Amino acid sequence: MKIFFIIMLLLSAALNSEAYSQQSIKDFYLSNFKEDGTFDWEVRGTDALVYDDYVDIEAMKAHYYLEDDTIDISSDKARLDRKSLDIYLEKNVNIENKDGVRIITDSLSWQKAKNLIETEDWVKATRDTMEITAKGMSADTEMKEADFKQDVEVTIPDQETKIPITATCSGPLEIEYSQGKAVFNENVVVTHTQGQVFSDKSTLYFDPETKTIIKIVSEGNVKILREGSETYAELATYLGKEDKLVLEGRPRLIYYPQEGQDSLGGF
Repeated sequence: MKIFFIIMLLLSAALNSEAYSQQSIKDFYLSNFKEDGTFDWEVRGTDALVYDDYVDIEAMKAHYYLEDDTIDISSDKARLDRKSLDIYLEKNVNIENKDGVRIITDSLSWQKAKNLIETEDWVKATRDTMEITAKGMSADTEMKEADFKQDVEVTIPDQETKIPITATCSGPLEIEYSQGKAVFNENVVVTHTQGQVFSDKSTLYFDPETKTIIKIVSEGNVKILREGSETYAELATYLGKEDKLVLEGRPRLIYYPQEGQDSLGGF
């Protein structure tokens, strides 16, 4: 009986310790400041449970202040690490900045010290007129450089023709926005006015200022499908301004005539 009483006391103490190790807060607000006294970030939530090492936040909205940008973040749920200030976002994750970059996904890890955001879930990202969907992504917080991991699909309305150019690949897609460069890897299919271009790798060059496509260079097992024909080459370069496709490396055409026409075969 004495042993049972001691066990109950220990259990009660453990439960009380757990109860006191967390604090429930309505209309949660937390902020941090830079050395110059300006805001580093602000976090708000309708409810929060504060633990020793982290804070669980409901209906979170946050602002992250950079020298030349402000990033707005929202999600249904979030867990904030009180020491590192890393944050894990869940459900209806939405990130936007003043340059018009927007990211929508189901979960996202924000690692403050590494200036890194990443997710393994499906993600939709838009920047200027470019729209990207993929499974998995890692990027810097300003989206100047980003890797989209798998099953990538990109749509870019051409500024000259207004006809959208689409590109898909197994992944990854590696983008350097400041350099105006996007590299599509594995099972690449680019569709534009000159047909469908299949390749192992395609590199898209664009003007970061005007948002226009300069060129798309496709290489490795290049095949171009047009109505009634297939063309094979080592390299295919689509020139955006000229709306022209240039083939290199012994191009070979296979022509499929309509009924009643003579076949040229291949050459």
